[in-house]
Amino acid sequence: MTSTRFNGGGVRKGKDFPGTILSIGIEKNSWGFKLYYTAFILAGAAALLYFIQGLPANPWGNIFFFVFLIIVTDFAQVTLPSGGSSISTSSAIDFAGIVLFGPAVIVVAEAIAILVTEGILERKPLKKLAFNIPLLVITVGTAGYVYRLFGSMGTPDSPFFLVPLLAAGVVYYLVNTWSISLIIAFDDRKNPFYVWKQNYMWYFFHIFAFLPIAAVIALLYSNIGEWTIALFIIPLFLARYSFQLYLDMKETNIETVAALTSAIDASDAFTHGHSSRVSKYALRVAEHMGWSSKNIETLQYAALLHDVGKIAVSNDVLHKIGPLTDDDWHALRSHPDIGADIVKRLKFLKDAAGIIRCHHERPDGMGYPRGLKEDEIPMGAHILNVVDAFDAMTSDRPYRKALPLEKVIEELETHRGTQFQKDIADLILYLYRDGKFSILSESNKRAEESKVIRDRVKV
Repeated sequence: MTSTRFNGGGVRKGKDFPGTILSIGIEKNSWGFKLYYTAFILAGAAALLYFIQGLPANPWGNIFFFVFLIIVTDFAQVTLPSGGSSISTSSAIDFAGIVLFGPAVIVVAEAIAILVTEGILERKPLKKLAFNIPLLVITVGTAGYVYRLFGSMGTPDSPFFLVPLLAAGVVYYLVNTWSISLIIAFDDRKNPFYVWKQNYMWYFFHIFAFLPIAAVIALLYSNIGEWTIALFIIPLFLARYSFQLYLDMKETNIETVAALTSAIDASDAFTHGHSSRVSKYALRVAEHMGWSSKNIETLQYAALLHDVGKIAVSNDVLHKIGPLTDDDWHALRSHPDIGADIVKRLKFLKDAAGIIRCHHERPDGMGYPRGLKEDEIPMGAHILNVVDAFDAMTSDRPYRKALPLEKVIEELETHRGTQFQKDIADLILYLYRDGKFSILSESNKRAEESKVIRDRVKV
């Protein structure tokens, strides 16, 4: 399992984000953010004082040894592409220390290690440092306290010490990820459960990878000697390297989709930015439907590339002002199949291809290219069908000006259940009446398309 730290919040600027929230000053944030930020620091200070009082006699040799180990593993920190946080493999060291010495030694070691790495070496802003120290103090302290509650079962002379170690790992994970999720939620004014689900829920399975490492470190340390910990530094770095490779692959995927989206926009000036807007509309719908991060990611890939097949359709047809001929309609209605055939060649877009192929199908079977009905059509394609039409109606086209929003809403009400999937049309109408589905009109630069995906991608 990895520990997370707050890098300044904000999925808005990706991994290069320098830390707007805490660097610009909390006075610019909401009362909820200020209250949580202040209360968290005070709680962290109180927890640190509590654990310092519980330090064993002559603890500083062990403390500084673990400070060294934590600093070394923290150099293998990986910044996440979303969520405004980074992850470190130092949690394995934390757990080993909890088993060997109890929570007090590791709490103090973590506080000193963060002060050195983030305060002295990285020179992070004081307001950011002031949050990250109590974050790790509370995370490690709570996990260690839970471990200690198991009493003699926590002695590493029988396999039963794995039970309290697992319990401590679960608590560590929950405290760490929810503390970060809450401050990001307060900053971005989002549902904290949504932030946690999108960015950190998948960490849970890392428990089963890092806790055994921590157990072996503790056993070797207590039975052979402290030098054995050095044997685990290289595997931890290799684990970090593998994870970084995975993130790099995801980044390449994002850039690939962004490049394809730019090609679509370049081929049709009138629909410039259409793909980006459709992606954002689809995101709003999928979020309110409670879709998983993985499904949302696939839907956004499909939304950004849903019109890629139009690069095979003549602009004379796409921009034709008069009535379309049968040949024109045949060419136009081929673009979902062409687009799906293009993107399915990329393995990471295989699921998106099915959505792209069906995004012009209708619940009443009057759509194209196959005339599918209701449940024969993927739900993602139903969503794209509605939001694609919504953006088309609210945008200028060569053959007409944008329709008034009231007229667009009327169209959704009239054709719900026939042209548009009923539940999705009803959801958009509800969101519109609740002030949560306004018309988008942002730019469509390549970086924007890239950011649209990066904000959602689950790593």
